[in-house]
Amino acid sequence: MLKLLIIVACLITSNAFANTYIRVVGEGVTIEAAKENGFREAVQIRAGAVVLSERESTVDKLIRDDINVYSAGYVRDYNIIITRSNNGRYSVTMDVLIQDSKLFNQTLSSGKSNREVDGSAMNANYQSYLNQRTKGDRLLNRVLSTYPQHALVVSQDPATMSVDQYRNIVVRIPYQLSWNYDYIVAFNEAMQLFDDDRFGRFTPAPSNVVVMGKNPKDFLVGSSTQYRFNDIIMLDRIKDSVTGDREVRLMISLRDDMNNTVYRSCAVPNLVNGGTTFYGVGDPRYFVIHGNAKEQGVLQVYLKDRTIVDRVRAVELSVVATNKC
Repeated sequence: MLKLLIIVACLITSNAFANTYIRVVGEGVTIEAAKENGFREAVQIRAGAVVLSERESTVDKLIRDDINVYSAGYVRDYNIIITRSNNGRYSVTMDVLIQDSKLFNQTLSSGKSNREVDGSAMNANYQSYLNQRTKGDRLLNRVLSTYPQHALVVSQDPATMSVDQYRNIVVRIPYQLSWNYDYIVAFNEAMQLFDDDRFGRFTPAPSNVVVMGKNPKDFLVGSSTQYRFNDIIMLDRIKDSVTGDREVRLMISLRDDMNNTVYRSCAVPNLVNGGTTFYGVGDPRYFVIHGNAKEQGVLQVYLKDRTIVDRVRAVELSVVATNKC
């Protein structure tokens, strides 16, 4: 089963509308609902949209296509031009100013003088910002939810059987574990949406994600990309996606000639026990992916029930999360 994560970015890069109000008409059953509708329309007009499509296919047959839209911007300011009511529905015509979503830490609304603060505009800015962050979280979660089952790739060499000193059957399975480069590409594309260019080499960011990796088809050494942003909650969510009950395990399945599972167990790969470093979560301000990391080892299964051995026709390894064991 092949799951392809395709992130299609359709961003408007022109700065022509950077400080220009966009006139929109919002509709809803209340004035606030009409305003929210207008804000969403303005965000899509100003910043375009990023569409994340998660497709899962078997033998090229599309069996799932979940799409989330992440609007890359939030409301900076707005002016209501006219409000109309008709048969219990409201229509609000507004001029809306959209701020690039990367500038997360800017003041949500500036006072018009040292004595005036537009509370209504500040609340609209904040609600729009939260809405934008929620959509961004959903998009990133689409990628994170596929760890580890589609983020890591396991391959195996032919298994061997022997007898130990206690007359148990021992099945030894040589394996190799590595990152799935397609996952790294998808993760990179998702992180690009949150990278905040206000932070540079000499301006420390509260949250940092570093991705190192190399396309296995290339002869190049590889690349290292750092994403900086002002969102500790997002950084913690990324770390949580690879630790705790999402920590990686290798599931061993022994199958008979009817493909029925006659034995199943989970093993802890060395990367969890201080072996090859696949990722780094120790620094509170950093998450690091070591995309070129590889682990080689031998898994051992001890079988006391010889009737199981008699039925085994295939050995299967799969990458799963701890909560699947």
